[in-house]
Amino acid sequence: MSSQKIRTGSGFNEGAALVQTNNTGVFSSLSSDLTRSAVPGEEYRYSTEPSFLSVSIGATTSTLVAAVSGRQIEVISYTILADAATTVTWKSGSTNISGGMTFAANGGASVNDDQAMLRTNVGEALVLVNSAGNINGHITYRIV
Repeated sequence: MSSQKIRTGSGFNEGAALVQTNNTGVFSSLSSDLTRSAVPGEEYRYSTEPSFLSVSIGATTSTLVAAVSGRQIEVISYTILADAATTVTWKSGSTNISGGMTFAANGGASVNDDQAMLRTNVGEALVLVNSAGNINGHITYRIV
């Protein structure tokens, strides 16, 4: 009996990974030329799964998601409710990425999309400014 490895129908070849068995079906190995630094490529998202964050801030400027060097933060959805009349503005660092959204007391907004609706500049934090009262809610975001 030969100890030579042969590729059988039980193996697969996916992205340079190859499973091999010998003629007895006992031996298997996984070899790959892929490296962690090769994935993801520039055309792919940095995080494929969204992250979730609760929002609870007073009348202040608050960093919701810290800056990530070389990456952007995409907001996919958010819900914000205000307990007093206020104006809320989304920012990328110190740059406005939304206009001021005015809410009456007990007013708010709930926005959802499977694509990015707000995106920071590369390497900048996601910031939310609340002019008065308290706002509460949540956001869904990705690092790209």
